[in-house]
Amino acid sequence: MDTRGVILYNKGNKCIVRAIVCLNSLRKHWYGPVTFFLEEPYPKEFEDVCEYFNVDVVHNSNPEQKALVRSAEVCLFSPYDRTMWLDSDCLVVGAIDEMFDYLDDYEVAIPWFAKWWSDGGTISKRIKRYTDIAPQEAIDEALKHHEAINTGILSFRKDVQFLKDWVELAKKGDGKMFIPDETAFQVLYPSYKDKIFIAPTDFNVSVLHDKDNSKDRRIMHYHGQKHVLKHPNCDLWKSAFKEMCEANTANINDYLQYADKRLGKYLKAINDGLEKYDLETTVVTACDPYYVDILKYTYANWVKYKNINQYPIIVFVNGMDVETDERLEFLRKEPNVKLIPWEMPEAENHREEMLSAFVFGSAKHVTTSHWLKIDADSYATNYKPLLSEKMRQYDFCGHKWGYSRPKHIKMLDEWAKNHWKGRLKNASPMINEGRVEGNRFYHNKKRTISFCQLHKTKFTQFCVKILKGNRLPAPTQDTYMFYVADRFSPDKIGIVNFKRDHGFTQGRGKSGAEAINEKLLEVDRKNEEEAKNENKK
Repeated sequence: MDTRGVILYNKGNKCIVRAIVCLNSLRKHWYGPVTFFLEEPYPKEFEDVCEYFNVDVVHNSNPEQKALVRSAEVCLFSPYDRTMWLDSDCLVVGAIDEMFDYLDDYEVAIPWFAKWWSDGGTISKRIKRYTDIAPQEAIDEALKHHEAINTGILSFRKDVQFLKDWVELAKKGDGKMFIPDETAFQVLYPSYKDKIFIAPTDFNVSVLHDKDNSKDRRIMHYHGQKHVLKHPNCDLWKSAFKEMCEANTANINDYLQYADKRLGKYLKAINDGLEKYDLETTVVTACDPYYVDILKYTYANWVKYKNINQYPIIVFVNGMDVETDERLEFLRKEPNVKLIPWEMPEAENHREEMLSAFVFGSAKHVTTSHWLKIDADSYATNYKPLLSEKMRQYDFCGHKWGYSRPKHIKMLDEWAKNHWKGRLKNASPMINEGRVEGNRFYHNKKRTISFCQLHKTKFTQFCVKILKGNRLPAPTQDTYMFYVADRFSPDKIGIVNFKRDHGFTQGRGKSGAEAINEKLLEVDRKNEEEAKNENKK
């Protein structure tokens, strides 16, 4: 009978804690052989963890090969007739035996990733990077309509030719592109498709991209260090991790010294009592070729003072290639940041194009219960918490503001009077509910300005649902959303003083990136001086 086993690989220490959680979850669903390939440097005491979980250790080194391609190369040395490869950033939540059974009829089995396709924008761009490296016929075939894959989980028979060809191509692409190992597999497998089985997505459920909410999940994949983000799918990992820490399973608490940067911040947040403010919130911002230079400064400020990188982040990007433009590299390297191209050719002007992203884009792409809009030129002024539990009750909660542009209110009144919703159609014109002074319409009630504003995702989706087409009735995001909320749920408009109470203020992007940076340096100098004075007391 064929031998069956699972293999994993580790080099270094930043994945050690995740690997311990992964092994613990694996042993709840797989009792057969497991082998861990360990390559120096790594904490030698991790071998005690392997012994605890009855895992064989193999020391197999190739210091000349980078880690991603090395992980593919390790597959060639599996001791089993049928092998399942498992990334250490996975959490096994169900039976995995079928991944071996698929090899009755195929040489390799790999799950369909997030139901993406090879001819989609993201995957096709990756495939094209192998042009002039891989055979052109393989490139042409790969660019047709095939399932997209992720090499975090796969199973294979021993000594199959595809594995050797895959590793060889991955080595040729190493150092020349993003994830060369995975892209090499994507390029090659359609040419071997009669030998390769595309398994259900359930065996590689993406933490962020599982849009169909897989009902029979077997393996959760926290690719890109996304295991402790503020996302419902991360709760599975957090729960497993917490349970292990409380029981000190496999002596895990001694290994927290090797926590990666993101896990370290998560642990600090718990110790500081910040977990109660886990609002299931996505941060949303936007940039174009002008504002990207500003965002490079302000993003670092948000991280420094507000730990913004504890949240999943969406950045709508206009006028730049999200995968190749060097100006976006500071965001691409952040595992919690998702860059989404944003173009709106039908918009009357660039202002409308960018502001529409916060309505149509957020309604479509945000998966958490709340989202926080932050303008790219806004910045933190101190370490006060940015959000509070109280803000959750509102459709949106923003900084107090008193006026709108009269032309925008008139455009919204005109839209409302012809609407099919009675709350809009039958309401008196808002332009009569205040006074016009020059280019300002002063409301007889407070409204908000959205340089920093927390929104309920369901309300945002409602704001899109009541529109016909994909244009706003007036080219303004916050005035439109205020108008809708005032007509349907005025008691759900939250007003806070973000500047005074939460240490976040509005910037002036028109002044340019260097002027914004000087403001941020002033903030740093002020806080450093205050800290010195406090220490003297």
